[in-house]
Amino acid sequence: MSQFFEAHPMLLFALEAGVALFLLIFIVVWTMGTAKKNPRPTRAPDDHPSRAGQDGSAARQDQDSAPGH
Repeated sequence: MSQFFEAHPMLLFALEAGVALFLLIFIVVWTMGTAKKNPRPTRAPDDHPSRAGQDGSAARQDQDSAPGH
């Protein structure tokens, strides 16, 4: 086998590149498959801190953090 690669040295590089390409495609497909199984929510819940400035919840938070409470 080593005599074959000595006669065709670029074939070893092509084989290595093919394996690397296969691994890249496999990893991308694998991660895309898990994203479809566990989708992220499209919106945050109403009580999430990122929605503090929407729907009047900012006023409620200001009352909660007011001094004296």
